[in-house]
Parts: sequence; structure tokens; C-alpha cells
Amino acid sequence: MGTISANKLGGLALMFAPIITLIFYFLQPGGAFIDAADPADGAATIAAMLSNVGLGKVVSIVIPIGLLVFLSGILVLQENVKSNGNGGALSRIAVLFILTGTIGWVVSSGASLAITGSPLPTEQAVALNASLYSATLGIGTVAGILWGIGTLALALAISTREDSNKIAALVAAVASVVAIVVTIIGGIDTAQLELMAQITGISYVVHVVWFFILGRSLSQSE
Repeated sequence: MGTISANKLGGLALMFAPIITLIFYFLQPGGAFIDAADPADGAATIAAMLSNVGLGKVVSIVIPIGLLVFLSGILVLQENVKSNGNGGALSRIAVLFILTGTIGWVVSSGASLAITGSPLPTEQAVALNASLYSATLGIGTVAGILWGIGTLALALAISTREDSNKIAALVAAVASVVAIVVTIIGGIDTAQLELMAQITGISYVVHVVWFFILGRSLSQSE
């Protein structure tokens, strides 16, 4: 039976896990496309989640799986950076922030799964889960900031290397700065939360493209 190298598997994880995760991020009930609601309006968002229970449960399960598969690719990438060329120290810091941000998003997804699993009628479920939904916003905001700092550090680390696409890395760094700033704004001013979430989604698209480039390069580095 054949085997697959760590670089090959890590590269595939970087290429495809972020794409799958981003697709399901946009498919979240109450999000950008399915029964869109202002995330600052907890009642409307919870109602949207409860109106699409099946999809909500699938999203809450797939996103953590996608994030963890992606994280495995990040770890392989960091090992390559650390063992060969510039950026090792900065990439180590990046992994710490990305790991912590990922854990936060996994916890937030678990809380969302609990909301969609509520057996109560919608009105009662909305009232009962208001505090839990607020917790998901808080956890998600902190996780987003930490993840943004991590991707910024990783992009800056990659940009110092001769074997990297420096322009792509710098574009990813700018996208990380945008994600950090708008996530902080959304966390401070909930009136801006919906717009900030949309801008954050665009920055994630930029990161998905960049990680695909990194993953393809990593998988071919045999």
C-alpha cells in the first residue's frame, strides 16, 4: 500500500481545507446567503439558525473539521519554514496565534450546534439561547483577531524567503491587517458588525487563494 509524504498531505490540506471551510462559512444560516440577518441582532440570527436546523448542524460540524485539517497543513508548512531559510522564529509565533484562533472558532461552532439543536419552539429557543449566541460572538471576535495576527505573522515570515511568492505574501499580510482592524471595529461597535463581517469574508477569500498557492508549492517540494 502506498504512502503519502507529509509535505504532499500538508500541501493538499492547505489547498482544499480552506476552500471547503470558507464555503460553509458563507452557508451559515443567518450569514451572507442563507436567511441573511444582522449578526448584531441575536434574535433574528437565532431564528434563522432554527429555520435551517439541518444546514446549521452540518455547517457547525464541517467548519471545525475543515479548520483542523487546515491547521495540520499550517504545521507542516511551519516545519518547512523552520528547517530551511528565513522566517522560522516569526512563523513559530504565527502558529501559536493561528492555533489559538482555530480553537476559539471550534468552540464557537460547538455553541452554534447547541443552538440549532434546541428542541423548544422558536420563540422560547430564541430567548433561551440569547446568552449563548452572545458568547459565540465574543469568542468568534477574539478568535478572529488572534487568527488575523497569526496569518499576518506567517505572511511576513514567508515574505522574507527567497523561495516564496513575495507579492502574494504581502497581499495576504495586508488582508490580515484589514481582517484584524474590521474585527476589532465590529467587536467594539455592534452597529458596524454586519458590514465588518462582510469585509472580513472578503479578506478570507484572499487568504484562501494565498494558502492554495502555498499548498501547491508545498505539495510539489519533494
